[in-house]
Formats: sequence, structure tokens, C-alpha cells
Amino acid sequence: MRIFIPAVLRAMLMVMWAVGIGGGTAWAAFDAERFSIGGEVRERYEFRDNADFNRKIDDTLGFVGSRIRLNLGYEAAPDIAFFFQIQDSRLMGSETSTVSNEKNLDLHQGYVTVKNLAGPLMMTIGRQEMAFGDQRLVGNFGWSNVGRSFDGLRLAYALDALRVDAWATVTKQFGDNVTADPAFSPSNRDTQEFYGIYTAIQAASFSLEPYVLYLRDAGDPNELDPATGKLVSPITAPAARGQNRATTGLRLDGRIMADTIDLTAEGAYQFGKMQARGTTPGSDIRAYAFAFKAGYTLSVTADPRVGIEYDRASGDNNPNDDKFKTFENLFPTNHPFYGIMDYVGWRNMQDLRATLGIKPTKASGISFDYHRFSLAEKADNWYAASGKVFRNTPTGNRETALGQEADLVAYVTIKEKLRLEAGYGRFYPGEYIKANFPTATDPSDFAYLQMGVNF
Repeated sequence: MRIFIPAVLRAMLMVMWAVGIGGGTAWAAFDAERFSIGGEVRERYEFRDNADFNRKIDDTLGFVGSRIRLNLGYEAAPDIAFFFQIQDSRLMGSETSTVSNEKNLDLHQGYVTVKNLAGPLMMTIGRQEMAFGDQRLVGNFGWSNVGRSFDGLRLAYALDALRVDAWATVTKQFGDNVTADPAFSPSNRDTQEFYGIYTAIQAASFSLEPYVLYLRDAGDPNELDPATGKLVSPITAPAARGQNRATTGLRLDGRIMADTIDLTAEGAYQFGKMQARGTTPGSDIRAYAFAFKAGYTLSVTADPRVGIEYDRASGDNNPNDDKFKTFENLFPTNHPFYGIMDYVGWRNMQDLRATLGIKPTKASGISFDYHRFSLAEKADNWYAASGKVFRNTPTGNRETALGQEADLVAYVTIKEKLRLEAGYGRFYPGEYIKANFPTATDPSDFAYLQMGVNF
């Protein structure tokens, strides 16, 4: 019988075989106790209706997203380990037919880690997930059916109450020739690069986390879309082309009063340069954002928690000057913060949030959240959780109230590994929608049902 092995999996096994024979070590020396396997199967049905806030136009959307991951790890030596994670991400029924074999398989993570390079210094090189703090600026975006990973090098120094991470990654390649073989690639191909240093200092029950991030994009900001004739990357696009942007920030996280009160505060400031594009002149970047949340957990059955949160990110109050003040959300995991409907991101926004949560058992939980959204600057656009423009603000707009959102989420874990989760959200448009888009003032609905198994 012939056993079919996918190409990516074959490549993994070949690398592990190479590790087994490297340095004169025979394949027979492969130690099964150093081998690990794991994975995930996640299926999620999503329903969305009236995203344009106009019930007269039918935009109802429903689909099932499927994500399957297989992890393979091997400890080649006490301080050297390999990790591979292949992933199949698809929408059910999206292939041409039931007998088609379209390529949805990809390498989500693949890296080698070397520990104790110089004392507690560790190096990880390859494709890897990264997540820091609350993931407001750097996260793995686990809600996505694909998720986020970075190609590059990361160094980590951890000693007692101190940990410092530093990384250099390439997040995008521009140009027609994107072959993986450098011998056939133009040496001057432009890239988008992302660098950072993130420090975490533990002090009693608090963590102090200063960081510096740097986004460099050398792509052509004046490239036009052949189909529309518009800029591929306008200045308002997420991680727009043709910019050098530095972000400095500080996060504080901890608990007080016997862990009954949790507090988190984070602030970030951005500066740099945006290149000119189309009719938009070059601009100096001057932007900021901050977030504060606090909660109180009662020491009673079901651990009820009440919380409040306020988030703000700057917008551009004058699109025609040489200052660009819209905050850049970088590479976040936004879904947990600004409503499960993902209509709002950390750009030109304010969000006042109230939350109530309970845990009936150790394996279950229910939460209710209320959001009141508004623009930070009425001259700037409304940006979604993706960072893209959700609504272009008309000239002369006088309103900032985007709307209100109510979310209900519940989960339960059964059979130790099977997690079931359901959520429902409703968005009520505010004065911004009613004044600028008078034919689109109806509520919007979103619901999902998810099943996941990790092993």
C-alpha cells in the first residue's frame, strides 16, 4: 500500500532525518523521547447581517471557516530544538468540487531555537508567532482563520524578574519576482520590515513593560491598481507603503487587594515620516494611543467580575497639512478589545466599555460587554479592526458618535479537550452614520458558533 504524505509534511520529516544524521550521527540515534506532536482542529460558523446598516440591501453572509494545524517538534540537542507547524485553512465548500485538490496547506510556523547562547540568551530564527502584552500592537491574531506569523530572527534574554525580547523580521516583499530562490531574485527588491525591543520587568504583583517598535516600508507608495486607477496603498491604509514609523510605549499590568482588582494601562507614541503619494504630500508622523482597564472579581461562587475600559487612538484633524496624526495599529490581535463584530480598531477612535463576566465552573464562562464608540477626530475616517477604512468620512462631517455595541459570549470545555463557544453581537449606529449616511441607519447583527480541540 502506498501512503500519501503531503509535501510540507515530507519536508518536515526530511529535515528531522537530516538532524538525525547531521554531524555524523546515524538516523538510528533518533530519540523518540525528544520528539513531540500536537495540533488543533477548529471549525467556526459565522453569520453577519446588515454590515452596511441598510436592511433594504441584502448583504447577509454565512460561512464555516476550518483551521487544522499539526505541530512537530524535535530536541536535537539539550539546547537546540526544531518546531514545525503546518496549517490547512479554508472555507467549507470553497473548492471547485468535491474531487478537486486545491492548495490550502501552508507552513504557519517553522523555526529553530538555540538556548544558552551566552548565559540565558536564546535565539529563535525562522517563521514564528509573536505576542507581547495584550497583543494590541504585536499579536498572533488567533481569532483569524489563518493567524499571524513573522519571518525573521528573535533574541530573548530572561533572568529572574527580567525578560527582554528583540527581533528583526521581514513582513512583506514587493515586486513581481517573489521566488524563494535568491539566485533568481532581484537584489534591490523592496521590503517591509518590522523591528522591536520589548522588555518585561516583574515587580511584586505588577509587570512593567517598556517597548520600542520600528516599521520600515520601502514599497512604492505611488503604485496604482490597474483595475481601479486608485492608489494601492493610500496614506490611510494599514501599515501603508513608504513610511518609517517608530513607536515607543509602556504597559503596566497587575493585581492588588488579594488579586480581587486587576489593572492594566498602556500608552504609545509614534513618530517618523510618510512619503508623498498621489496628491498627498509627504508628512511627519505624530500619533498616540492609550488604553486603561480595571476590574473587580468578587470572592464568591462563579467568580463574577465587573470591569470598565477606556481606549483612545489619535486621528488626523487636518488631512491637508504635512502632519499625519492617525495612529498605526501595526500587527495586533484586536478582536478581544473593541467588540466581537470587529467594526472598530485602534485608529482614530474612542471606546468606553463595560463588562460583566461569570464562571459557573472551572471549564465554562459567560461574558457580556457594552461598547460606546466614537471618533477621536471628526475629520478622519472610521477604521475597522483590520486597520482598513470602514467608512470614509465626508468633508464637513460634524459628528463623532459611531454607535453602540452589545456582545454576549459563552464557552464550555467538555471531555477535557473539546471547547465549544458561541457569541452574539448587535451594533446600533450612532449620529455619525445617521448624519452622513441617512439611508443606512439600521442595526447590524453578528453571531458565531465555534468548536475547537487542541492536543
